[in-house]
Amino acid sequence: MNNLIITQAKKEDLPAILDVQKKAFLQVARIFHLKTMPQIEQTLESITDEFDKWIFLNASLIDLQSNKSAVINEQAPHYKLQSSRELDSRFRGNDTRRMPSENDTCAKIVGSVRAYSKDGTCYIHRLVVLPEHQNKGIGKALMAEVEKRFRSQVTRYELFTGSRDLRNLYFYPKLGYKIFKTQKHNDEISFVYLQKSV
Repeated sequence: MNNLIITQAKKEDLPAILDVQKKAFLQVARIFHLKTMPQIEQTLESITDEFDKWIFLNASLIDLQSNKSAVINEQAPHYKLQSSRELDSRFRGNDTRRMPSENDTCAKIVGSVRAYSKDGTCYIHRLVVLPEHQNKGIGKALMAEVEKRFRSQVTRYELFTGSRDLRNLYFYPKLGYKIFKTQKHNDEISFVYLQKSV
């Protein structure tokens, strides 16, 4: 049985996070017939620079049945992953909190998000989930955790997505985000900016 935990990333997680990011954005590039995207071309050096300035969160799947040694840690939100398309806002009450042991080889990073705060705003970037694990509530869990971590520091959250990315333009408003501007990036791409008050 797979369970989902959200934890703050460590530097040694960056190669796995970068791999998830590239796989997720490669799917986006294929959908929109783009040859490449900055998210696909990002280097380990570049993401390491961001890591020193931003907070990175991981979503990891833990197979608790094969790992009986998982230890309780109240700091890491732990959710039983649902097979339905979406989890409700309370994650169906599966609010048990667990953390894998240091020897746990059954943990697999399947998603990530990064954010930083400036002048009362939390800027959320690169919410990514491996394509084969999408539509299971992982992105929603990552968003809930990043908002929770910044709630006491900011008055609003802000993020952006591509104007042609209908999945994101459906997903973020369901989480309470509202479009406040659109900005042309180049002849092919425009960005839609969304915000949400704390």
